[in-house]
Amino acid sequence: MARVMLTGRVTDAQAAALKSYAADVGLPVYQATVRALELGIAILVGGRGAEPIQAAPASVPAGEIDALREAIDRLSQRAELSDRLTQRTLYAAGAAYAAALAGPGESAEHKAQITRDADQIFDRQLARARQEPGEKQGG
Repeated sequence: MARVMLTGRVTDAQAAALKSYAADVGLPVYQATVRALELGIAILVGGRGAEPIQAAPASVPAGEIDALREAIDRLSQRAELSDRLTQRTLYAAGAAYAAALAGPGESAEHKAQITRDADQIFDRQLARARQEPGEKQGG
């Protein structure tokens, strides 16, 4: 699926809400922003394709509410799967790096050390990814 780059401005309160949400669920602010956009767009289109809802009627049919819930659930599941895939990719890259640094070896202790190193690399890189833009990243 092709992606389109969009930019936008939010209020300080909206930015604080996104940052708080990101911290609560353990996502980088960028990913939390993407999730907020996905959910917001799902609400706007209301399961009707690309036409936004202009005004909410006094009573919304149950079918439309169910369609919205399903769309939000699908978007949430997709965002969670994407986050898990990203984390697995990050871990695999860290494990490959740890194995390359450790050099050849077949013993259980050698493999255990690679696993410990991979875990530390993953934790460090994940913490870096969760930092706010502009924060200093230590070595």
